[in-house]
Amino acid sequence: MTNTLTFLIKDRPMKISYKGDYALKALLDLCYRFESLSPVPIGEISKRQNIPAKYLEQIMLVLKGAGIIGSKRGAGGGFFLSKPPDEILLGDVIGLIEGPIEPIACAKQIHNSTCGEENQCVFREIWLNVMDAITGVVGHVTFGDIMRRDKELKEKHAGYTYEI
Repeated sequence: MTNTLTFLIKDRPMKISYKGDYALKALLDLCYRFESLSPVPIGEISKRQNIPAKYLEQIMLVLKGAGIIGSKRGAGGGFFLSKPPDEILLGDVIGLIEGPIEPIACAKQIHNSTCGEENQCVFREIWLNVMDAITGVVGHVTFGDIMRRDKELKEKHAGYTYEI
């Protein structure tokens, strides 16, 4: 199992960092506990998702600052989703943690004309299309969608018994 999400572009991956991968896993963990309305201690998320606790603390602060999650201090404290999983977009979280998804600097719709050839560059239009394709996918997938797919995959593989 890989620790990065990878979008393939002609055999070259556009990678999501460990930080992004950990943020997505931690959020999915919280999604499964959304209905309980109980804060989840960071140590539990860290153990279940195999994420270093100190690193997870930093990630959770970013997610909290963006209003995606909330926290409760003290006994019985921890983290919780601030809104339902169906209202949290994968693309928003990736953008928050990783920054804008762009295969090359000039793929920004508004950019600083770093090379001076943007108006006549044949590749810029291609990179804009690549960026639009990626954001078109991650910009429409919610954590509710991810949970439903995760459950489907678990149900599909639960029926298999391997014997030798």
